[in-house]
Amino acid sequence: MTQIALPLDIGSTSHDEGYLVTDCNMQAHEQLEDWARWPNSTAILIGSYGSGKLAMAEKFASQSGGRFVANANEVADDDLFHLWNQSQADKLPLLLMSSRDVSDWNVQLPDLKSRLAASLLIEIGAPDEAMIEGLLQKYFSQRGLSVSEDALIYLGKRMERSYRNVQLLAQLMDNLAIERKKPITRAIAIEALSQHQAMIEKRIMEPEATQNVEED
Repeated sequence: MTQIALPLDIGSTSHDEGYLVTDCNMQAHEQLEDWARWPNSTAILIGSYGSGKLAMAEKFASQSGGRFVANANEVADDDLFHLWNQSQADKLPLLLMSSRDVSDWNVQLPDLKSRLAASLLIEIGAPDEAMIEGLLQKYFSQRGLSVSEDALIYLGKRMERSYRNVQLLAQLMDNLAIERKKPITRAIAIEALSQHQAMIEKRIMEPEATQNVEED
């Protein structure tokens, strides 16, 4: 595993420490480094919450001198179209970032639609076992805590793989270790995963109840 940067925003984690590169985001990492060959010097980076988009974009900008836009799906069509044109005029690469697929951006401006369609699409995959273990280890090392290898392997093989879940499980294990005044072992990981799964099941049941209340 090569440490480039940390692709997870947890608490006070800063992006200048780098992000991890494993098989799940290797292609995205390589495509960002190959910015000189992007079609029309523009790319769209799609990744879920906590997947490292900002850390990757900052590294891209420092290497290329280009521009990047966070949450590009929330930018007005005219503003985004103007920025695209300005970047072309300045001969600078442009990276647009979002946690949503481009089809969900609700773009109405035809000229912008065509330019987005012609841009390179870069996607960050769901975390693999190596990424999960690396992120958890980084989380606890930043807090001066140790986590057993058994705990990391247990979660890496059993948890639902998302960057958000890595964050939530790390926080749960942190809290459990503090409450019990015990090191972060496999037993703590098992209990944290059990609590996390219970939270997910509760959320699955809540939408229907919420909808009924709103209708009343």
